Amino acid sequence: MKRVGQRKVYSLSELSQAVWRRFQDVPSVWVEAEVQDLRERRGQMRFRLVGDHSINASMSAIVFERLPNRPSDGSQVHAYGRVEFYRPAHAVAMRVERVELTGEGLLRAQIEALRAGLGAEGLLAAERKRALPLLPGRIGLVTSAAGAARDDFLRNLWQRHPTADVVLVDVPVQGEQAPAGIVRALRHLDRRADVDVIVVARGGGSLEDLMAFNSEPVCRAVAACTTAVVAAIGHETDVTVCDLVADRRVSTPTAAAEAVVPDMADLERRLAAGQAAIRRALEAARRDGEQRLQRRSAGLVAGLRVLGDRAGVRLEGLGSRLAAGATRAALRAPVAVEAREGALTRAVRARLAEDTSRAGRSEALLGALSPRRTVQRGYAIVRDPAAGAVVSSVGAVRAGQELVLELADGELAATAGERR
Repeated sequence: MKRVGQRKVYSLSELSQAVWRRFQDVPSVWVEAEVQDLRERRGQMRFRLVGDHSINASMSAIVFERLPNRPSDGSQVHAYGRVEFYRPAHAVAMRVERVELTGEGLLRAQIEALRAGLGAEGLLAAERKRALPLLPGRIGLVTSAAGAARDDFLRNLWQRHPTADVVLVDVPVQGEQAPAGIVRALRHLDRRADVDVIVVARGGGSLEDLMAFNSEPVCRAVAACTTAVVAAIGHETDVTVCDLVADRRVSTPTAAAEAVVPDMADLERRLAAGQAAIRRALEAARRDGEQRLQRRSAGLVAGLRVLGDRAGVRLEGLGSRLAAGATRAALRAPVAVEAREGALTRAVRARLAEDTSRAGRSEALLGALSPRRTVQRGYAIVRDPAAGAVVSSVGAVRAGQELVLELADGELAATAGERR
């Protein structure tokens, strides 16, 4: 500094030094701002923090890469660091030590982390999604009883299918209590055997309003359901993780009604058209069958006639050959009969001679073995007249017993004496 008259005159370097000393007393602070112009340069991540005003900022690239949720251009953040004065450029900047996403930026980072985790488990895969029933007997609806989503769904549902049966489970669809209520409703409806499809519905809202359907408990409850689930969350541009896990995602609650039931009037028209088409096809098939039957019958008759003619010709030929054969057989028959008669006579005579000879030999053998032949040689046969049996042992006779003696020329009565 120098004096020029009554003035204190500073050089620019002195002024910069004074400003720099003042900034040394400014503590580290948290600021809320939006990240813009994010880029890397010489090991530093450089960006601007923009709010009502803007300030240049920098952060170590190594620290930035280690952040669990790295910001990008447009991210809303809370940044912590010191405000410094850079003397060579006479510029104010913030040296950032920590950055945390906040607002929608934080919510989107949480959603992306959940989507990536469930995707790695295969819960978002298209092949695990089930087809909806063609005509559900009962529909489970999970939504707020006071919301427009309920009215939109039911109005369109009953326009399409006036007799559709709905079980409504009233739940909060935003706020801290919403995830637990939605999970309980899903489990309750999934346990009911009479519910064929479940619809989870909510109207539009901000990203924060829809966070219940980006929560892990709700997404896992949807994935665990054995009943097919239709997600109708928000408007067409709103896509939650719950939409990705569900078996069918539709853009609005109104579209959910179109997904779960057919238009009965249209279905009846289609059925009537189908019945008419079936009748026409059956009539055409009947006519075609009759024509083919007539053609085949005519062909069969003609074929039978040809076969009959051929059979007649063959029968005549067989008759001629049979008559000629019979004539030849009749001519040969007397000679054959006479020859067979001579052979039979000779066989009978030979057999008779053989049988006569065998009978003579048997008679001679029988005579030789006959008891009477023994008696003729001077022996006698002793019989017990009472029993009529032959007595062959003296032990079988007692003294004084009446006996009969059979001799060659007759019988004699005798009385047994004492045994000798």
